[in-house]
Amino acid sequence: MKKIESIKNIQKTKEASFEDYLSIISQCLEKLEKEDIALNECLEVYKEGMENLQKAQKILENAQLQCNELKMQYKKENQ
Repeated sequence: MKKIESIKNIQKTKEASFEDYLSIISQCLEKLEKEDIALNECLEVYKEGMENLQKAQKILENAQLQCNELKMQYKKENQ
């Protein structure tokens, strides 16, 4: 069985990035697609995937806020 890289392992070496979260989510999806996965394991993998999806979404929201701030700043500078 392919082990899903835990976000805890990533955080030991660096701060988790958007791409790190996407990688974990992708691994969760691959694992959930297998027919031989037990129900309890399926629920754990689903939970991990959803938690990482929320973290990735938060990073996207923060990036969008930063882009909006940059646009506002650019508009003010060019008026």
